Amino acid sequence: MQYHIKDSTLIIEGDFEAVSTGLNGGCARVKYLFNKQVPRTFNPPSPQKFIREEALRLSIEKAYFGLLTAVNMEYLQIIEDDYLTAFITAGVSNSSEFRVKVGTINIILISKAKLSETALFGAIITATEAKGLALLEKGYTFLGTNTDAVVVAYETDSGPGSGSEEKREITYAGSSTEFGKKITEAVIRGVKVGLELRGE
Repeated sequence: MQYHIKDSTLIIEGDFEAVSTGLNGGCARVKYLFNKQVPRTFNPPSPQKFIREEALRLSIEKAYFGLLTAVNMEYLQIIEDDYLTAFITAGVSNSSEFRVKVGTINIILISKAKLSETALFGAIITATEAKGLALLEKGYTFLGTNTDAVVVAYETDSGPGSGSEEKREITYAGSSTEFGKKITEAVIRGVKVGLELRGE
């Protein structure tokens, strides 16, 4: 896996099995994951078309999952814990349908260890629970914004070493599992730090 920021976009390149709740989400084998910063007034006629156009502009021609955020990439949190890497952008001014529609919490989780299909989907639940807990611990009275998204992926081409975590398949990702605990800790930390840097 390699990642960099280009044109206010986090671009992660590799060979992944992934699930996404984003605009072009689903379950697929993808080569790219990206999180594109957009203006706070962003409101295109077709966000899905915008994602496709941005992928082409970024020279992403192979399969991908894309996310959008109004959070500046300078606030991006990258948290590594053994075989898990979390990329988190957090803003909360879009807290519910009753509030101003600006802000998003995007979470991208990448595992070097293979994940079962159950673990891929379960990790979305665990990450969402952790996000809500982080917000509650910071004193907010809501559990997320109405544009939040989660991507969970594992690297299919990671080279496991002898006895390494990558050699086994992770079956479950509930909050009480080892993998789930890693997700919970990373998401809580990433959301809290990201919001604090923005003064939220």
